[in-house]
Amino acid sequence: MAFNAGPLPKQAAALLTGKAKVATYESTGGKTTFKFAAHNLALVPAIKPGSTIHDNACGAGTVSRYILQNGLLDVKIHATDIDQPFLDVLAEDAAQHGWPVEVSNQKSEATSFDDAFFDYDIMNIGIIFMSSAGLDATREMHRTLKPGGFAVVNCWKAITWMLPIMLVHKAFRGEATPFPAPPVNWTDGTQLRKVLVDAGFEETKIHLESHEVSTVLDEGEEFREWVEKTWAFLAGIGGWHQVDEEKWDEEVDMLAALLKKQPGTMVEGGKVTMTASQWVAVAEK
Repeated sequence: MAFNAGPLPKQAAALLTGKAKVATYESTGGKTTFKFAAHNLALVPAIKPGSTIHDNACGAGTVSRYILQNGLLDVKIHATDIDQPFLDVLAEDAAQHGWPVEVSNQKSEATSFDDAFFDYDIMNIGIIFMSSAGLDATREMHRTLKPGGFAVVNCWKAITWMLPIMLVHKAFRGEATPFPAPPVNWTDGTQLRKVLVDAGFEETKIHLESHEVSTVLDEGEEFREWVEKTWAFLAGIGGWHQVDEEKWDEEVDMLAALLKKQPGTMVEGGKVTMTASQWVAVAEK
């Protein structure tokens, strides 16, 4: 994700520089996207030994790790992304553990893979960041999949913490620089189905469904840490401002307070539970 324009606050820099960026994401949004990946991989026929798999817009390899931790080692995984710190972490872990994962820095919209190369192409919460409202990337998925292969693509449906982040942005940064709205609405699943059909997948071979997961945190220090890391990772969408470094703790405190009151959050028994949901599409070529 290429945002964060403006002076990066020192508090954010500590959480977003090099490998720290990976750790920050994996301990916040990564908890949710891992659950998405587990659900979504169960929607396709069992991956057969010898399969070639694209972990597309892989991040730190959520899809790869889930496949491999379930004992399926007789496969070849090509993991691609454009965020090098995430690729570095995955490449190091793959080398250390002898995983069948080849890591490369490539745009999902234009890869170097041959036509009909993959048995599975799995993109976990990546399509919303792609050019042409996702169409370029889904066309590339269609091109590189073998006939009979499966594409698995998902997008956010609802995120409990996004509205509170926008409200903190407005409160501290003012209305002169509004929090940018997504260029395309993905929240009803229509766009996800549309880009797959426009890319060449047959509508009758697309299965679309919604799915919700929860993140559960201890109400004290664990929740505060999660909130701070989430602010660091997502607040840059609205561009960093000088006030962010000066008022960092106040911003994080406000976000924590708003989150606890947000629909989709439950505070009970010393635990904070927050929900997030996805649309996921499985398309057979």
